[in-house]
Amino acid sequence: MMIHDFNEKGRSMMKKLITGMSLATLLVVAACGNDNEGNEDTNVNAGGNNTEENASNNQEANGTNDSDDAADEIAEDGWETEVGETVENEGGVFTLHARADDIDTIETGPVVMEVEQLNAQSGELSGEMADFMETDQLELIQMDISVENTSDEDIMFYADQAEIATSTGEQLQADMWLSDHLGGDMMGNTSSSGTIFFVLENSNAEDVEDVRITWSAPNNEDFESIGEDVDITVEY
Repeated sequence: MMIHDFNEKGRSMMKKLITGMSLATLLVVAACGNDNEGNEDTNVNAGGNNTEENASNNQEANGTNDSDDAADEIAEDGWETEVGETVENEGGVFTLHARADDIDTIETGPVVMEVEQLNAQSGELSGEMADFMETDQLELIQMDISVENTSDEDIMFYADQAEIATSTGEQLQADMWLSDHLGGDMMGNTSSSGTIFFVLENSNAEDVEDVRITWSAPNNEDFESIGEDVDITVEY
């Protein structure tokens, strides 16, 4: 379904397409709603009646297109999206089937991870998005996560190389094109956060009842394990 022989230019174009048209749409269920609402309130109080004019000027200056407008609108809805709700934009129609957002903090060696949410969603793709993905239907598991190296030492930990097994019998690795780059070589006392996507191949997102997630232990600069492998199961 995915084309894996892109050069760097092709990958850059792909990332722009995904981000501008549908990734933000998929992130309609991301934990960004409260932050956006807070920023909106601040702007209204500070700018008064000039808020709309300033927003319009910023859009013109940045060359914002219709896809970006739709993405911004959806992102503002953010966490308010409820299970069962459907959102439509230029990328297609996306439905949130399940969400788990009360997940215990994960610690392994000096690494601390917070899974802000794990959700199951499906998309009926249209237009350029459908052409690019070479399908008109996409079934996804989305994981929003933050990872921190709490030690003073540099380590290696690949949060974006999580592997999952679903209750529908699929074992999957993160989709490298859709997912953010998280972890890898982490300098001391640093952190990062982002979203990891797993594309279901043989089942529907709405049928997933639980997801098992595993990570390999972090390593030090001598490639020695400095923690335990992580193996958790999240139920919807």
